[in-house]
Amino acid sequence: MRRKLSGRDVATTPMLTPRLVPWPVSALDDVDALVVTSQVAVKFLEQFPVSRDLPVFAVGPATADAARESGFREVTHGGGTAEKLLHAIDAASFKGGLYLSARQVSRDLSLDRPSRIKRQITYEMTPAKSLPDLVINMIKSGQRFVVPFYSPRAFQVFESLTMHYGLEAHISRAVAIAMHQRVFEAQTLPWGQTRIAVAPDGEGMIEALKTAAY
Repeated sequence: MRRKLSGRDVATTPMLTPRLVPWPVSALDDVDALVVTSQVAVKFLEQFPVSRDLPVFAVGPATADAARESGFREVTHGGGTAEKLLHAIDAASFKGGLYLSARQVSRDLSLDRPSRIKRQITYEMTPAKSLPDLVINMIKSGQRFVVPFYSPRAFQVFESLTMHYGLEAHISRAVAIAMHQRVFEAQTLPWGQTRIAVAPDGEGMIEALKTAAY
């Protein structure tokens, strides 16, 4: 999809698309709290009979807002990082937390607190197989362009597709914006610039994008 934003051309092309992974309701047995690190996990919760009376521990404000909008009444967010979320969990009194996660995660919170948290895979992110002609043409245009990345896997998929289409030479005019430094740990292409958002959340990414675009 292409649109104009503040006089700039913006193309939207997700590198990863969420897909529900069915899971048994019995996973909720003896659970007295939920742990979520993405809005996607909250969205897919709506397809299961999960009590909205359960307290929710969310990684950041956006995920916490999604939980509240879904009807959960007691929601705590960890300030945007896994480490801060774990501190919030340590301060809480629940006994059995269920971590609702993607199939692939950069950090498994159930391994950090195995006595209190068990993990249930509820969705997986399927990688894009191609780039739209619109995006290819924008990359080939000779103009500087900015690309935001929220996960290491999305960054890897984009680099892989860039090489598939023979667009490596154009990456030197691009700015990659990442939510975390670990996004760039497997970097293979010679990006013109790489920048890290000041805060690892939506607002931090928006601010980084504004700075890079002007």
